[in-house]
Amino acid sequence: MNNENIKKLRKEIDQLDDQLLDLFIRRSLVVEKIGTFKDTKKTVIDKERENRILEKLISSHKGNYPKDSIIRLWREIFYSSAKLQSKKNDDLFPKRGIDEINLYKGGISKIGGKENIIKLSSNESPFGPSLKAIEAYEKTSSKLSRYPELTAESLQLEIAKKFDLNSEQIICGTGSDEVLIFSVLSFCSPGDEIIHAKHGFEMYPIIAKYAGAESVLASEIDFKINTQSILDNLSSATKLIFIANPNNPTSTYLNTIELKSLLKKIPKNIVVVIDKAYAEFADAADYDNSFNLADEFENVLITRTFSKAYSLAGLRLGWGYGSKKIINILKKLRPPFNITPGAIAAGIASLNDPEHLEKVVNHNNSVKKWFADEINKIGFKAYPTQTNFTFVVIPRTEKQNASMVHEYLLSKGIAVRDLSSYGLKDSIRITLGLKEELDKTIMALKEFVKKNA
Repeated sequence: MNNENIKKLRKEIDQLDDQLLDLFIRRSLVVEKIGTFKDTKKTVIDKERENRILEKLISSHKGNYPKDSIIRLWREIFYSSAKLQSKKNDDLFPKRGIDEINLYKGGISKIGGKENIIKLSSNESPFGPSLKAIEAYEKTSSKLSRYPELTAESLQLEIAKKFDLNSEQIICGTGSDEVLIFSVLSFCSPGDEIIHAKHGFEMYPIIAKYAGAESVLASEIDFKINTQSILDNLSSATKLIFIANPNNPTSTYLNTIELKSLLKKIPKNIVVVIDKAYAEFADAADYDNSFNLADEFENVLITRTFSKAYSLAGLRLGWGYGSKKIINILKKLRPPFNITPGAIAAGIASLNDPEHLEKVVNHNNSVKKWFADEINKIGFKAYPTQTNFTFVVIPRTEKQNASMVHEYLLSKGIAVRDLSSYGLKDSIRITLGLKEELDKTIMALKEFVKKNA
């Protein structure tokens, strides 16, 4: 009897599938007609209309079908419609979002016609790697014909030992960026939503597009991410939240109480990635420099990097720590042998050279307040920093703006970070380099102000 009932219901499903296909075909014909009235050289995607349709569908949806699936389905319909209207259905056409990616713009490393520039554009350590790390790296040169460790297990064990963690809850990547990518590709599908700060790390919206996901921007209060805005933007389509803590490029941060309060209000089926690339430089009393939140909340992933305080930016080495559930999922995406022997060796050596790390951090602490005070004296606004850089807002006048300051510094052989790609056209970011480099930067800024007084 049960088999007969199943057969009957499946026949009904088959009939409904036929009706759905017929509706899709009829819809596509209307879409193509609309396309004849559009300029296909420009984008044919109307995001505002898409959002209105989705809001209407979700508000009127009374059935048991998952709302997030409804959103994904319709976003795929929108995307397919755009392909039809672009007449690219049979052409090479990337998945939704890829065409919208604005290429990452790194800090300037060369200035035409100038040698020995002062590079304060990429938040690199002014001291270089630990000598122990360099020595360890060089020793691996004789093993270049061999594959590295499958999962960088020796580095995982060393990280676990250093921070008193369970090595099974650690994953290593080629920079923490790769771990961020693993998290998005593991938990997000085309049409899903990822929340991050309006002025957060430039890679977050790019990585979201890797999965065909949509970026949803949380507002800020004085350049600090607004936790209430995160909560207000939660929807059935939200699958992941990025929180850079401290934040790049603004150096603002959420304290322990703020983070914990936020995490308690976020549904457990949403992954929260706390990006702590600059954690070693954070010395505020209320900054959480532990890994406790990942132990307390199963949906939290904490990422760290060797690029900044450990001075290994060129080796691309980072890692993540989270619950076994999260890490085991990420490991399914990690390619074998993703960390080179040199990076593994240098990473282990760096962890075992606390004196070098202390030198880097102590220098940063010794110059950051002085540098901010000097900038403020000039008439610009330097925000307090918990990182190895200073976020500077340039008051806009007829004779002065951030772009002009940036160009003037370049003319003096000083490269800082133009933040226009972050949507911060009135700001620049300056890495806290050596004292003499910062002295020259202050001098150049004073010259600019005097020339444009």
